[in-house]
Amino acid sequence: MLIPRSVHAHLVERFIFNFRMRPEVLKSHLPVCSLQPQVIQGWSVVSFCLLKLDHVMLSPLPAWPGLKTISCAYRCGVIDTSGAVPEPAVYVLERYTDCMLISHLDPWIFLDSMPQVRSTLRLEGAARTMHVYHRELGPVFAASVEPSVNPQKLDSQVFDSLAAFTHFMQQGVISYTPATSENRLSRVDLQKKDTHYEVLNATVLHNSLNACWPEAGLIFDSAIRATGGVYKWTYRGLVERGCSHVWAGEK
Repeated sequence: MLIPRSVHAHLVERFIFNFRMRPEVLKSHLPVCSLQPQVIQGWSVVSFCLLKLDHVMLSPLPAWPGLKTISCAYRCGVIDTSGAVPEPAVYVLERYTDCMLISHLDPWIFLDSMPQVRSTLRLEGAARTMHVYHRELGPVFAASVEPSVNPQKLDSQVFDSLAAFTHFMQQGVISYTPATSENRLSRVDLQKKDTHYEVLNATVLHNSLNACWPEAGLIFDSAIRATGGVYKWTYRGLVERGCSHVWAGEK
C-alpha cells in the first residue's frame, strides 16, 4: 500500500547551471524506456541545481523552526510517456545535502539516497563562489557567479528568453531518481512557487558530470538565480527500470 508523504521548505535562493547536449546522447543515459529526452531548439538540457533552503519539515508539521540545508542535484529535462498523454518531467541523477539528519531520513521518506556533502557559498566582492565536495567522490561541482548587467536578458542557445526558461522549470513537477530498491526509480513530485528569476554571469570551475559522461560533450549554456517561494516534495511510489509500471508494494 502506498503511503503518501511530503516535505516542505522555504527557498532562500537557487542557482541553476544549464548545460546543453545532444538528445541522442542523453537518451543513452536514461534508465527507463518511458523517459525520453526533452528537446528544445535541437538540444537537451542537463542542469546542476544548488538550493539554499530553510524551514525544511515533514508535512503536515509546521515549518518553524525546521532544518536548514544547501542541497543540490543534476537534473535532466525529459518527457514522461508512461501516462495517457506525454508530459515534461525531470530525471535526477543523484541528490545531495549538507545536512546529516536529512541525509539519514531521506531514504525512509522518499526511498532514494541523498548522500551528505560539504557545501560552501562565499561572497567575494561582487562575485559568489560555490563548492560542493563529497568525502569519497571528491569535488562534485564548483562555480563562480556575479550579477548580469541585464538580469532579465538571457543569452542562451536553448531558451529564447528568461520567460521561456521559467516555463521550462515550472513544467518540471514530476521527477524520477534512482531508488534504494534495486532496479527501481523513486517518483517524487515537486510543487514550487519561485518568486523571481534573474540571469547571472557564471564561470564553471568544476563539473563532475564531465567525468561520468565523457562522451556527452556537455556545453555550458546559461546560469540563473531564483529567490523566494515555497517548495513541497511528495513521494508518489516506485517505478521499475525498463518499464513504466508504478510499483506500490511498499508501505
